[in-house]
Amino acid sequence: MDINKEKVQPDLWANLLWALGAPDIVRGSGLPWLPAQRRAELTAYFSRAEIAARLAPLLDVELRNRDERGSAGRLGVYFENLWAFAFANHPAYALLHRNLPLRAAGRTLGELDFVVRHQPSGSVEHWEIAVKFYLQVAGEYWVGPGLRDRLDIKLARMREHQLPLIRQPAAVEILQHKDIHIDRQWALMPGRLFRPLGEDAEPLHTAINPGACHYWWAPLDEFQFHFCERPLHWIRLPKRTWLAERNHPLSGADSCATLADHLRTMDLRSPVCVAALNTHREVSRGFIVPDDWYESALLAI
Repeated sequence: MDINKEKVQPDLWANLLWALGAPDIVRGSGLPWLPAQRRAELTAYFSRAEIAARLAPLLDVELRNRDERGSAGRLGVYFENLWAFAFANHPAYALLHRNLPLRAAGRTLGELDFVVRHQPSGSVEHWEIAVKFYLQVAGEYWVGPGLRDRLDIKLARMREHQLPLIRQPAAVEILQHKDIHIDRQWALMPGRLFRPLGEDAEPLHTAINPGACHYWWAPLDEFQFHFCERPLHWIRLPKRTWLAERNHPLSGADSCATLADHLRTMDLRSPVCVAALNTHREVSRGFIVPDDWYESALLAI
């Protein structure tokens, strides 16, 4: 039986605020990261009580409608939907295009995540955004829990293809034909980085944001050994609850032993994201992985 997963629902407004305000998981890397001040301004606006009261019901309807259209299945699309809502409802922005395809001679050159106008400056901006969750492997590599994604490859694609796309001659012609004149570009990649349990004292590469690394991964036995004596309550987190932290108690949470027993019963085949709560808030988050996950990750690098 799948334990408390069905009881853990995403907090839509908290996810919106997290999407807008969470720091990027890396620094530098030759990318034009959105300035912290711009993130702070967006977060401050949607954090106002009167704005939340007015817009939270609209966000709920918007996301439900997208679900009904089948357009928000992946977490990355859900994350983009949160940003689209922010652009459409913040007075400093005008959403001009989303997922704008650039096609020439019968082929697709690429797609621009967002083209927006920043009203205070009058600038038209191209944004490339992603939300990423990576587990550290062999010290220097960060791979997705499903082993289909890797941080260094994603950064290279953003740096070498997604952002330079608008400067390709064919793309320049397409944008001119559409009367789109892009003044500047921004990259954005919040998320979480999970280190092997107990190895959080090891030095990090200078490009890695240490503030994104307060999380762990471990095989089931190691998880149970590490946490079994702590008076914590555990929940499984479905993907849409991977964003904002859980800052309120949740009925139906399990002890470490109960969670471990359930995961053994279901024959763990892929990583499971879990969070620990005390009586007030989330205090730990990590991935419990199958026993052979690390070997599979090494082969996937």
